[in-house]
Amino acid sequence: MEQLLDHLSWLTTPKDFDSICHRPTSGQLSSYTQRSKCAEYYQFAAIPWYQLHDFSQLEPYVKIEFRETVSFELLQKDLGVNDNDTYVHRDEHLYDWRLYEDIEEANRILNNGSNFVDSFTDRKFYKIFTPQHWQKRDETLLFLGGIFGSTRMNMAKPEHIELQELITSTLHYRLDTPLGETVANIVQHLGGKATFNAVHFRLRDIPFRKYATENLHQFERNMSIATGIPVPPLPPFNEFGVLTSAPKPPPPPEHPIYIEPQHDLSLPPWSNLCENVSPSFSVSMENIGSRAVVYIATDHKDIRGENSRLLEWFNYFPCTLTLNDIPGELMDPLDTMHCMFNPNKSLKSYLIPLVDAMVAAHARRVFTTPRSTFSKYIGELNEAWVLQEQGLNLSSFYLYE
Repeated sequence: MEQLLDHLSWLTTPKDFDSICHRPTSGQLSSYTQRSKCAEYYQFAAIPWYQLHDFSQLEPYVKIEFRETVSFELLQKDLGVNDNDTYVHRDEHLYDWRLYEDIEEANRILNNGSNFVDSFTDRKFYKIFTPQHWQKRDETLLFLGGIFGSTRMNMAKPEHIELQELITSTLHYRLDTPLGETVANIVQHLGGKATFNAVHFRLRDIPFRKYATENLHQFERNMSIATGIPVPPLPPFNEFGVLTSAPKPPPPPEHPIYIEPQHDLSLPPWSNLCENVSPSFSVSMENIGSRAVVYIATDHKDIRGENSRLLEWFNYFPCTLTLNDIPGELMDPLDTMHCMFNPNKSLKSYLIPLVDAMVAAHARRVFTTPRSTFSKYIGELNEAWVLQEQGLNLSSFYLYE
């Protein structure tokens, strides 16, 4: 952790990065000698919290201090505490602990030994803490490192549940920014909010890469059911109520149709083949089938590439678009956003994954990658931006099988 904080402190302390980390000049050997941290500088940028989230609703209830420089020593200095006044919790593994406000629930989980998660690699047990665990500590500063994870904090008191829900809504991306303007441009290009379906498909990280084919088939099956395409029956269940094999997608079309996305989707030939779905959930989309407009948000660099593992998707749903198919000028608002510790550094390339995900969250239905916290968050954005406007929520839909 010390090395991470040291590097983050260097990266977030304003300095002449353009001179320190200048790109090498061909033919000048000395220009290839750089500080070791400069390699990280080219992969790193920072954005103020308020450019992503609106904290005005939360500020009356939670005292928040925003810090531009990530420095543990500077934090201690500003708070007037030393090492003796500080407790640093070090997680032994990812999601090392969970907090339960309900003491009986905490004891019940411990007694039946269910305090574990089956990760991509193995079963990991997590510690169970109660608020009293932290309250009994004498130190002034409790440094937890982070409480990331949708299951990390489990509240029981109504007022705490309400506050947690307020924090959750505050952490939804705001739309009244250049980032939101970019998303609105792309959503309008696709036909408007809730007039298309979407998939948020994570692939590049090793755990998700391993299950790419299985997830692809599940997405093909779910999207087929949603748009009225018949699918094979489910495989049988075993004695424990678990499917004996993975559900199969529908057979691939005998005569797949290929169509290239164009600059104006309202014109032929795209408009002759592809159809936007109704934004109203009272109108079925089961008659549209493979003609439905679909947006795939993904970290795959070239989903249409000859060697892409996802290429078969376009046989099922030829009217699919990705961010690579979007006219570049729609993302011009991002040109106004720059790194907070180097105004000369554009944030545009760093914000592309957020744009991609936020567009998907404006779909009528979005199918998300299993076991991905970020993908789950996109589902929550879809609930806030689309479903709740029509009196629905995520639990209004069963998981297609």
